This record gives sequence, structure tokens and C-alpha cells, in this order.
Amino acid sequence: MARSKSANPIRKERLLQVLANGGVITKRQIELTMKYKPMYRIPTELWKLKKMGAVVKSHKQGRTVVGYELLNAEDMKKFLTDRGFDVLPLVSDETEIKSLGELKAKPAKASKVKVDAPVIEDEVTEITE
Repeated sequence: MARSKSANPIRKERLLQVLANGGVITKRQIELTMKYKPMYRIPTELWKLKKMGAVVKSHKQGRTVVGYELLNAEDMKKFLTDRGFDVLPLVSDETEIKSLGELKAKPAKASKVKVDAPVIEDEVTEITE
């Protein structure tokens, strides 16, 4: 059964919208852009995309997959526009702060403290056995 045009893309179409940006897309970027937590399902969606004609290359560090690359991005962009969708802009995870200069924060200045209360000295009692 063929799927008709819809305003809401299904999961494989959302993944295709992210991968159509071109280049290597990390798994973290996919998770943030799609707003999709169960990343263990992504290989299933990639398999569905491959059945539709997408050529996807996995990039690995050792045995761990760190990102994916859509090799025929231009062809798949045409597929997306025929379906009524566009490429999603990538969301980056740059929340790390490297220096105070990035925050444009000013260092705190020490201020003098006035104490108006009288100073009470403790009485020391010696205990001998």
C-alpha cells in the first residue's frame, strides 16, 4: 500500500530529512534533531531507507558506529520534495563552556564587609583530672 502525502513525516522520513544535510551526521546530532530517544531503532530505519533507494555509509570508531553519511543526498532530496518535506537544519550540542569569555561574564570584585555587632570572646575552661 502506497503512502499518501501527509503533513507529519514518519520516522524513516524524519531520519532522511536529517541525513539529507550531507556529510557525516553523528548519532547525537540525529538524536537532537529528530528529538528521538530510542536510538537503538535507527538501524531499522536505515534499512527501510536502503530499501527505498538511499545509499547510507556508516562511520565507525573501532566497532562502534559514530555517524552516518547519505551518499546520494541529492537524489533523496528530490524524493523528500516530492513527498512535501524539506531538509531539517541540524541541532548542535554545544552547551559546553570553555571559558568565561564565552559567557561575557565579569569577574566578581571583593567588597568590604562592615560588622556593627560587638565581638564576643569565648571563655575557655581547663579541665584537669
